[in-house]
Amino acid sequence: MKTYLTLLLLLICGTCSLAQDTRITGTIKTAKGVAIPNASIAVKNTFDGASSDSTGRFSFNTSEKGKQVITFSAIGFGADSLQADLAGGTHELKLVLDEKLTELDVVSITAGTFEAGDNKKNVVLNSLDVATTAGATADIFAALQTLPGTQTSFSENGLFVRGGAAAETKTFFDGMLVKSPFNTQVPDQASRGRFSPFLFKGTSFSAGAYSAQYGQALSSALVLESKDLAEKTTTGVSLLSAGLGLDHTQRFKNSSLAAETFYYNLRPAFTIIKQKTDWDKMPEQYGGTLNYKLNTSETGMFKAFAQLSRSVLSLYTSNLDDPAAKKYFDNDNKNVYLNSTYQEYLGSKWKLQGGVAYSSNHDEGLQSAENYTRTDRNLQGRVTVTNYTGSLSTIKAGVETMYTGRNEGLGGRSHKYHDQLSAAFAETDLFFTPKLVARLGLRTEYSSYMQLFNLAPRTSLGYKTGAHSQVSVAYGRFYQNPEDDYLILQPLDFEQADHYLANYQYMGNGRIFRAEAYYKNYDRLVKTGSTLPENTGDGYAKGIDLFWRDKKTLKNSDYWISYSFLDTRRNFRDYPISATPPFAAKHTMSVVYKKFIDKLQTQLSTTYTFASGRTYVNPNNAAYLADKTRAFNNLSLTASYLTHILRQFTVVYVAANNVPGFRNVYGYQYSANGQMRKAIGPPARRDLFIGLLMTLGDNTFVR
Repeated sequence: MKTYLTLLLLLICGTCSLAQDTRITGTIKTAKGVAIPNASIAVKNTFDGASSDSTGRFSFNTSEKGKQVITFSAIGFGADSLQADLAGGTHELKLVLDEKLTELDVVSITAGTFEAGDNKKNVVLNSLDVATTAGATADIFAALQTLPGTQTSFSENGLFVRGGAAAETKTFFDGMLVKSPFNTQVPDQASRGRFSPFLFKGTSFSAGAYSAQYGQALSSALVLESKDLAEKTTTGVSLLSAGLGLDHTQRFKNSSLAAETFYYNLRPAFTIIKQKTDWDKMPEQYGGTLNYKLNTSETGMFKAFAQLSRSVLSLYTSNLDDPAAKKYFDNDNKNVYLNSTYQEYLGSKWKLQGGVAYSSNHDEGLQSAENYTRTDRNLQGRVTVTNYTGSLSTIKAGVETMYTGRNEGLGGRSHKYHDQLSAAFAETDLFFTPKLVARLGLRTEYSSYMQLFNLAPRTSLGYKTGAHSQVSVAYGRFYQNPEDDYLILQPLDFEQADHYLANYQYMGNGRIFRAEAYYKNYDRLVKTGSTLPENTGDGYAKGIDLFWRDKKTLKNSDYWISYSFLDTRRNFRDYPISATPPFAAKHTMSVVYKKFIDKLQTQLSTTYTFASGRTYVNPNNAAYLADKTRAFNNLSLTASYLTHILRQFTVVYVAANNVPGFRNVYGYQYSANGQMRKAIGPPARRDLFIGLLMTLGDNTFVR
């Protein structure tokens, strides 16, 4: 039930040779030789072009022939052009723009935010990193767990950030909230995210004090920006140890259409790798996606995305009070996600963006002896207008509304609630000088179900201290509706959190260093100690995050190290006192290393993760959540071999998780009398995945 086949696509996109048309490559730099990232290079009066990466390099394919005008421009540099004679093959350009104001001289807001994407200035991880980190198996959320501030998810779905619960991190797809970004939760097992990382050209992961454009997240926002037009027509076939898939992308003159279908059945893999889980029906999933992109004008883009999937599984869980009477759980999940967006530049000063998204996530099955159903739906509309004032400053404002709710039933009993959550926001990036910027934002929301308003101010300040270094500070107030499990019982109040951050960042010479300190204060958290839930909980989280990445020192190698220290306590849910929750480890560290071996055409990657012991409830200890598990350790390895089979480009991929076989424990289950307990751990000590993806043909669009 994992979209493993997508893990290999990016490798192919970056390695396959292009068709017989002219390949335009080169660099774009200032007169002083400084690389210019995110510059636009194109063949005039066509849609053929590309943006430069963080090193100033670019490449794209064009079917144009003869003498053509190549235009190039970048914010703060103006524009220029030259004439080139295109006659097939590879045409290399060395472009130079007059240095009005280089991006390296301009400060940006970095407090709390990690950028990932080939066209981002403050890239910490690019799209290839997100997709191919060992141990992540192409899961966006798992790859982000190698960044500081995040916690390794064990037996619960979600991305846990700086002491926040899983529900406090929200995912946004092209600005639209995704209500159900994970597959269905299975008892004592975390599930994967629903989206392939190859759908996205950029990822902004904010661990705190995020933009006023987004709301409904107490701790963190993950903002995913989808790709534009596909470069070429391709067909891919995948054969995996977990299933198989087929995808086709058709590139037209000014549009592209991609379709994918997949089927996964974990029975063969689980038969070979013995599982501790007592499966009745091993996980099975099938579905498909459609992805349409259209250039409506030279600056306009329409995108439409649809994903449908169904998964089924069933299992038994142990009953410590009566070992002969196992607990039964089965689930049939149907998920639909639709997203369409449009953007257009109105002259040189204005940009219009709008979108509509719909999701439906339906679960039904048998839990113990009772049937259950649960349906979550969300319909959202959003419009944003941006004004570019001067060469750097911007003013952004927008409105959005969401119709959201849940219907559920258990053993003949039913509950439901529906809410219209409307919001308005305004935000400006105000540059006092190229070295000093302030971001001022304000967001307000109204819930028709709770009949309450909130008002959330947010502000950040960035100052450039040197050619490659800067400091940032940030503050923000954040509100979030209580989880559906509580709202379905009665209207409540918004939960609230205040974030304070201070950040230092150095980027230069192929190296990145970040250090960030933070403090979060929680208020109005939901407690369930009384008959009905109420907003009487509170808490705090404080800590330090460190990140170091080095692409320079070791030849053909790249590595990064992240470390987090977290001190947090909460009094929420059914907690009798304030305590450190089980999802928060005091010390967390990740080390990721990658190396490409040219002679073998193979990339090797390894990830080591450490987390100090986590709290758990021991009924034999009078102190609540005072016991801790042993420390968590994991070492994962991957190897990607690039080759050709039947003259078709092929990637053979092997991934192994927890290679040394560390005996990790996530927590414990106890019998009612506290005399018996069972360790909660991974379903298998080690995992092994093998995949083969073949690309059939390379029919680049020709006019």
